[in-house]
Amino acid sequence: MGAPAWTAKEISALEEMTAKYPLPTVARKLNRSVSAVFLKQQRLGIGGLRQNSDMITRNMLSKILGIENRTIKSWEEKGLKSIKKKPYIMYRHQDIINYMKEHLEDWNAARITDDSLFMRFDWYQEKKKHDVATRYNWTEREESKLKFLRHEGYTIREIAEKMNRSESSIKYKLYRRNK
Repeated sequence: MGAPAWTAKEISALEEMTAKYPLPTVARKLNRSVSAVFLKQQRLGIGGLRQNSDMITRNMLSKILGIENRTIKSWEEKGLKSIKKKPYIMYRHQDIINYMKEHLEDWNAARITDDSLFMRFDWYQEKKKHDVATRYNWTEREESKLKFLRHEGYTIREIAEKMNRSESSIKYKLYRRNK
C-alpha cells in the first residue's frame, strides 16, 4: 500500500518550509520520505529546480521547456541520459544542460517557462536572443507542403528546415497522418 494522501495542512506546511529549509529537513519535519517530498514539490511547482535536487522528472522538464514528453523521449535516443525511478523517468541537471548545449536545434529558448537552470550560460542567453515563439497548429497548406516534400524524397531534417519546424514536429505529424 502507498503512502497516505497529502492533506491540505501538509501542503501548506510544505510550501512554507520549502522556502526556509533544505529538502531533507522538510521531509523529516513532515514525516515523509525525501523522494515523496521532492516529487510533491515538483508537482506543485515549488522550490525551484536547483534547490531541491539534482534530478528532474520528464513531466516537469516537459513543462519547463514547453515541449511534449515524446520530444524528450526522442532526445534519449539521441543521447540524453535518463534514470528510471519507478514510476518516473528522471534526468540529472548536468545531463540536461549538456544535451541542450550540444543540440541547440532541438529546442526553442522562447518557449522555456523557467530558465533558472540555464540562464547562467552564455550559449543559452545567445539562443534566447534569437529564438522566437513558434505556433504549433498546422494549417492545411502546411500539411500539403509536408506531404509534397516527403513525396519528393526530402529527409525529415530537410523538411524541418524548409518548414521552420522541429524534426520531432515533422515526425509526429507524419506518424499521426499515417494512422
